[in-house]
Amino acid sequence: MKLGNFPVRRLFAVFVSIFLIAVVFWLSGIENVVRRLAGFPLWTLASILGLLLANLFVVSFRYWRVLEHFGITVPWKVASRACVAGHVAGLFLISLFGQVLGRQAVMQKFGVQPVVNASLAVYERTLLALVSGALGVFGGFYLLGNSLIAGFFQRISFLEIVIAALGTAALSLWLGGSKFEAKLSCQMFSWTNFSRVMVITGLTLAGQLLILGCFVLGILAISPGVSTTSLFSAAAIISLAASIPITVNGWGARELAAVYVLGKLGIPAADAVAVSILIGLCSTLVIVAVTPFSLRKLPPSESANPLVATVHSALEIEKPAAWIVGMAVAVTVFFQVHLTLPGGVINLNLADPFAILALAAVALHALFSRQTPAWRIKHFNIALSAISVLLLFGFIRGWLEIGITQWALGGRLLGWLVLLGYLSAGYLIVANAGTQGLRRLAETLITSAAVVVILQAILHLLNNWGVNTGSELAFNFEGYAGNRNAFAFQLLAAMALLLGYSRVYARCDVASYSSVRRWIFPVLLGIVLAGLVWTGSRAGLLVGLVVLIFAGIGRLADRRMLGWGLMFAAILWVGVWLGAQSAPIQSAPIQSTISGDDSDQERWVTMTHALELWRQSPILGAGLGVFIAKSPAWLGHPQVIHSTPLWVLAEFGLIGAAVMGWAFSLLVHYATRLGKFLPARRVLLLLILAFAVFSLAHEIFFQRIFWFVLGAVLAQPFVSRGRV
Repeated sequence: MKLGNFPVRRLFAVFVSIFLIAVVFWLSGIENVVRRLAGFPLWTLASILGLLLANLFVVSFRYWRVLEHFGITVPWKVASRACVAGHVAGLFLISLFGQVLGRQAVMQKFGVQPVVNASLAVYERTLLALVSGALGVFGGFYLLGNSLIAGFFQRISFLEIVIAALGTAALSLWLGGSKFEAKLSCQMFSWTNFSRVMVITGLTLAGQLLILGCFVLGILAISPGVSTTSLFSAAAIISLAASIPITVNGWGARELAAVYVLGKLGIPAADAVAVSILIGLCSTLVIVAVTPFSLRKLPPSESANPLVATVHSALEIEKPAAWIVGMAVAVTVFFQVHLTLPGGVINLNLADPFAILALAAVALHALFSRQTPAWRIKHFNIALSAISVLLLFGFIRGWLEIGITQWALGGRLLGWLVLLGYLSAGYLIVANAGTQGLRRLAETLITSAAVVVILQAILHLLNNWGVNTGSELAFNFEGYAGNRNAFAFQLLAAMALLLGYSRVYARCDVASYSSVRRWIFPVLLGIVLAGLVWTGSRAGLLVGLVVLIFAGIGRLADRRMLGWGLMFAAILWVGVWLGAQSAPIQSAPIQSTISGDDSDQERWVTMTHALELWRQSPILGAGLGVFIAKSPAWLGHPQVIHSTPLWVLAEFGLIGAAVMGWAFSLLVHYATRLGKFLPARRVLLLLILAFAVFSLAHEIFFQRIFWFVLGAVLAQPFVSRGRV
């Protein structure tokens, strides 16, 4: 896997930060901001620096306690040095990646694996998000009003996501939960761990209050008449905005939020920006000041033997860590949020942070062990590197042609980095847990898809029956993907997994399956198929039919389960249709309408212009992002090419087609020569079939779930490495 690509995310974050800072300077006036910065009293500067230094101590102490909770005992100086190193690395890399990298540089000597450090980051970041989110919500209710905050949570379907995620976890564990998971659950949800979580939550809250205190002191220095409660409320909202990982250490997002929130208190924009910049500069100054501490070499007396430093073996810690990260992605990959920025809309998935941490774990393991990820396909790392180079080359060509665009930089170049994260997440769980990990991942994805379909159907029915659920239902049946075609492909991926394992479930040769549970899988197949029909996606329906026929004729799936699944799908569809038809309100139809001539015409226009763009530069292509930049002149609005092969030809030329074709041929060759009865072979064959056919009418190269499943299917377990 290519490791040198992570600065792309940094470049995108820099781009967003610079843009947002330029906006706030334009709103407030740079001269006014500079004048305000020069007017801060020395006591304010000293107090803020003191609070930030205290926060660094609290964060380091928290990391030390987290290490001990995971069974890793190291001296306090080692833990604090690792934490500081993480902050220092965060100044030069994406914050989440840099944190893991900096800590790993210190903790590697103590036998701590990168995946463990990544899992520690997941643990800390999750609690930090909960604490800062809770403070931000309370501050928003107090300062901005109930309606605005309630509307925000309604738009992101927060309650529905929580219900679906909990339902997925419960159903997945009931279906095929292993003894390992039962043991892990007992350990995670014990009273001992509950008390530990409370300790870490308390330390996280203390650190957040110190950060909020910095904002309060800064604002009081220029506007002493504002109430303390209002100041803490405003500071909580600003801190929450700065924690969103789309900028460099919060720069830009923090300033823009400060202008908006403090404006509600009557504070001028220049003053708000000045306070925000002062805190950002002081935070950077504190990190720079403690950098020499993190760079000093540990004395021999404080160096520890790895076997002595950890209470548990590396395997005992690494496998649960990889399991948690991988399963977190499997549960959350179906939930996406669309964030509107000045340059367009960015599609963020709730699983993205976990995927980035998985990429950090895999990349750092390769860096420190000097071993690249081991795949079942030869030259797969080379193929990934070739695609990375191709995207970078296409981006540079597009940059020279039309300049840097958010779609090319954030949506495609950064998007490829995120896809590598999903590939890494699938890789981690199977590399550490083997075939059991692949099976449980498949069951979790299947149940997640089914739960989302059922939840959406229930919400539509309740709405038609006049029950106000507070949910904002989309016109089409699209789950939480924001697009029915994207949701259709998610369901196809779940269907490929279900069909690939159908023979295993039909034989009931897994010890944890009872006869009752065995019947659940045809029902799940029926739910997924019904959801696919409800999307109204023509490509999804056609590909689903092709996959079912191919699986049945090619004996890639158990035919009895296919038959029962189709019957359950028909029963479910008819039952829901009758329930909807008898409802007094028809405002939220479940069955999406099939696209008409307008969609066909737009698709044909995009394909025609894509071919014309390719003919202008057949070898190298036009460059990444050129089509969408020129599409408003053709269609009146920005539009992507409705075909993955044509997108590759138009923007990367024949060279791009050769690179992508070679990588795809590796997958096909491997899938066709695998053992006939291996579930991994059946899943891979059905998955690449769905991808190949679906991509002819839609651009789906950047579908996260495809790369997540691909990484799991192709990963070589640690126990089997070295075998032919």
